[in-house]
Amino acid sequence: MKEILKLALSLTFICALAGAALAFVNAKTEAPRQAAKERQRNEKMALLLPRETVRTETCGEMPLRLEDGSEVTFFQATDAAGHLLAYCAEAADPSGFGGELKVLVGIDPDGTVRGVLVTENAETPGIGSRVCDRTVSRSFWDLFRPAAASQEASGGAYPPNKYLDRYAGQSLPQEGFVLKAEKGPGMVKPVSGATISSRAVVNAVNRVCQAWHQRKALFAPTNDPQE
Repeated sequence: MKEILKLALSLTFICALAGAALAFVNAKTEAPRQAAKERQRNEKMALLLPRETVRTETCGEMPLRLEDGSEVTFFQATDAAGHLLAYCAEAADPSGFGGELKVLVGIDPDGTVRGVLVTENAETPGIGSRVCDRTVSRSFWDLFRPAAASQEASGGAYPPNKYLDRYAGQSLPQEGFVLKAEKGPGMVKPVSGATISSRAVVNAVNRVCQAWHQRKALFAPTNDPQE
């Protein structure tokens, strides 16, 4: 009986010690992990914002909480003189095939979508990833091209994605985007065989639409220098 008690106490002590060590490590690494996450987000936002952007900061009181409990965070981009150039919004949806996915949406001051990036996802490679990933198919000869030439050949600041690029150039509809095979305002064609992933992305983008129209006064176009 005494041996069992000693064993139980030893295991309890070891578990408590391991738990304390994990908590200590987590507390010590929280700030660096958060800083790295913000740095990665800023790098991706830069792809969606004008080249003249020199400052990006949260817009007003963020994040905005929607009726379904989800949150949308808006950032505003300004130039060296403090003039408003564009916005970037971050939203998420939990209904992806692999769970939650996050998107960044670049937006002009008049509400036109500049572009959409999926920043976090766990979709199935080769299926749902066709909805989320932006990759460039490179030939053997591309290996011998300078980096700048390769980027120019890819067609822009980031690689194309047929599904995500359907949002670009459209105004944020008040009712949200609709998944449809037809072409038209507010319509985006889902990727065949990856409807769940396509719907998760459109759900996340539609949260941005909802937040934009709920707080439209916050995003009134202005060219006045920021104080």
